[in-house]
Amino acid sequence: MIKLKDLLPEAVAHTQKSLQWVYHGYIPMTPKVMKQIMGDTPINAFHNVDWLSAKKQVPKIIGKKKSISTFTADTKGNLAMGSGVQTMGGIVLQVKGKVLVAGTEDLGSVPDEAGRRWLSTDALGKIIGMPQFKGEGGSQKFKKELYKIDRKLEDMLFKYKTSLLVMPSDSDKDKKRFPKFTGKQKAQLIKRWIDASNKFLMKHKKVIKKSFWKNVNNPKITTFMSKYGYNELLVYDTQVIDAYLVIDILGNQNDYEKTERNLKQAKDGIKPFVKGKIYQGFASGVKKFIKQRGGKV
Repeated sequence: MIKLKDLLPEAVAHTQKSLQWVYHGYIPMTPKVMKQIMGDTPINAFHNVDWLSAKKQVPKIIGKKKSISTFTADTKGNLAMGSGVQTMGGIVLQVKGKVLVAGTEDLGSVPDEAGRRWLSTDALGKIIGMPQFKGEGGSQKFKKELYKIDRKLEDMLFKYKTSLLVMPSDSDKDKKRFPKFTGKQKAQLIKRWIDASNKFLMKHKKVIKKSFWKNVNNPKITTFMSKYGYNELLVYDTQVIDAYLVIDILGNQNDYEKTERNLKQAKDGIKPFVKGKIYQGFASGVKKFIKQRGGKV
């Protein structure tokens, strides 16, 4: 169970971020709960990083409870050529860690300030085969499930949402009727939402475990939510095994010296965190790198 004191010190920034996902009815997926459901499920996967920011980003994912997005299969070839999802990419990491969520396509997962990952009810419903949580009405049905677990949640969430409607120009009467939430009230709402969500996940432990294990052991690509052509697995307690530097992305075909500088910068940035070897080559070699390490492309 999450403790209220764990939420309070992070004040406004944390509560605003988390409340955004509570407001939209998202589901928090935490290592503590998923370990109870899945056990320590090891996974070998791949994670593409932007070579310019790798020196700062890679240390943040090593051995942390904060999860990262990885893949083990790619049919479209963008990731298997070294490109990033939202960045230029340039470095493909072979990583090992523990499974938080195992999907068959881009999950659309979102982080909060504490590093927790949140899934839409639509995404989880499709992964584990619960059609009642699919589509636009899925979040409302999920909320009703949480209200059964915690009867105070509905009233708290209603009061929070109505407090957002009050403008500075409104009357004192309206401001008094719908007072702004304090930092403590926001933290309490987040806490109760996460606790209730954890109980919901534990209630459906068997179906979640079965679905995730299937996606881990027999990865395939579906297109329920996206057309990107890769599966997404959220992984924590991550370690970097090998790395592949993609010359096509790091290099400049008209400037050999700049290419060499970029390769050296990228290699020096990740070298302290790679347990195995750092390879370099063209994008055409990434597929081989992935296949040799158990991936499907």
